[in-house]
Amino acid sequence: MAYENPTADDLQSAFPKFADVADVTVEFWLTRARRAVDESWCEDDYAMGQMLMASHLMTLQGLGSGTEAELAAQGLSDFKSVRSGSFSFTKAEGEASQAASGELASTSYGRQFIALARANRGGPRITPTGTVPYNYWPFPEGE
Repeated sequence: MAYENPTADDLQSAFPKFADVADVTVEFWLTRARRAVDESWCEDDYAMGQMLMASHLMTLQGLGSGTEAELAAQGLSDFKSVRSGSFSFTKAEGEASQAASGELASTSYGRQFIALARANRGGPRITPTGTVPYNYWPFPEGE
């Protein structure tokens, strides 16, 4: 079986929070996500990796429904909780794992992507010559 890129319909079926996002917009973010997931990934994880990355990127743009997207749309994605009644914000704490993972850890889709990427791309590997090859993760060279 050959690697197949997911479509907007595939993503919207897997993640219904993006059902109301225009297909052309979803396709744009899927194209961007393909830079982070290439054919070196396990074939069974290939489409899911692209969909998770695209969902993460769309959430950061405030697209889709749900709390994460709504907070991002209002510029409040750095906050853990927000109340309107008596005006109460709680700033998200800088966990060590989130700092190490960077922006990807800021959404639930990004955290799922991190786990999938670890399974597919691992860390640096030492060759018999003693060199550490660079595996171009998360983006291929030149992109």
